[in-house]
Amino acid sequence: MDPTGPGVDRGDAVLPAGPHPTLGPSTVSMPRWPGPVLGIGGALLALVSLGAGSLALDGQLGNADPIVLAWLTIAGALAFTAGLLYSAVRQLRIRRFLAPERYRGPSVFVLLALVLVVASALTIPFGADAAALLLGSGELSLTGSIVLLVSTQVGLLLVSWLLVFRPNALAALPPFPGPDPRRALRMGLAWGVVAWIGASLASAGVVALLEALGLDVAPQAAEQALGLVEPWVAVLAIVVLAPIAEELFFRGVVFNAFLRERGPRLAYVGSAALFAVIHLSIVALLPIFLLGLALAWVYDRTGSLLAPIVMHAVVNGISVAIALLARFEIIVLPV
Repeated sequence: MDPTGPGVDRGDAVLPAGPHPTLGPSTVSMPRWPGPVLGIGGALLALVSLGAGSLALDGQLGNADPIVLAWLTIAGALAFTAGLLYSAVRQLRIRRFLAPERYRGPSVFVLLALVLVVASALTIPFGADAAALLLGSGELSLTGSIVLLVSTQVGLLLVSWLLVFRPNALAALPPFPGPDPRRALRMGLAWGVVAWIGASLASAGVVALLEALGLDVAPQAAEQALGLVEPWVAVLAIVVLAPIAEELFFRGVVFNAFLRERGPRLAYVGSAALFAVIHLSIVALLPIFLLGLALAWVYDRTGSLLAPIVMHAVVNGISVAIALLARFEIIVLPV
């Protein structure tokens, strides 16, 4: 660590922050350009081919062959994925020569893009189930419902393990339960109830504002899923797996990566913003962002991933319990 450089005070240690050199005499030389070229070019090819294919199926492109356009879409998607993987590997190989106190993994934006690629690849074979879930058309199979609900979480766990934890890109992290597991558990339970109340009030405020502006508020995919899937699937995916996978990635990886490179302000705001964006809901954007800030605060206070996982599980668990009770008409929710 450069003792003259800026740092972030983390108790007994000062973590470096700000720009730093990544190249050394033994650094592996990998050109930067293949990643962006493959990524941007592949994305453009996939999007243009997909749009053209839709027009061809509607008969608006004359003699254009939808099969050829479909293969071009696949080729573009593969090139996009290859570009992301190249960038991730390049960043790992270059940054591994940094001091252990630094973040030595790929950009969190590359990681998040790879998560979405994995989730999309898992859900492609279940297009009919996705339509049943999002549009209410057709039947939702058990396998399809499980895959649709856990695909993003599987992507978060897989990408985190392969590209961050396995190569030890975040060295010297505190242990999973933290210095005081009992305190972490208590804080997770207590703040989970508080966070659920706060998120519910924020959601109600957003819905009221949108309705006052004359906008229709469509239910979120998770809300629709709770009315269709088997209850045990909802509990397993939303209450158990989602808190583990999302906290491992957004607090365990993203928060710590931003903290080591840019300081606590970006760690809080950046991890919460990405956490909100990945849920793909305009209505829930603000409530989930605020929840992300609270989860980051609990993680920062306890030094334990157990605390935000429990807190997240409590928030999701209360929501799932209320939704299932209403679904089976045990309680009646106000309209």
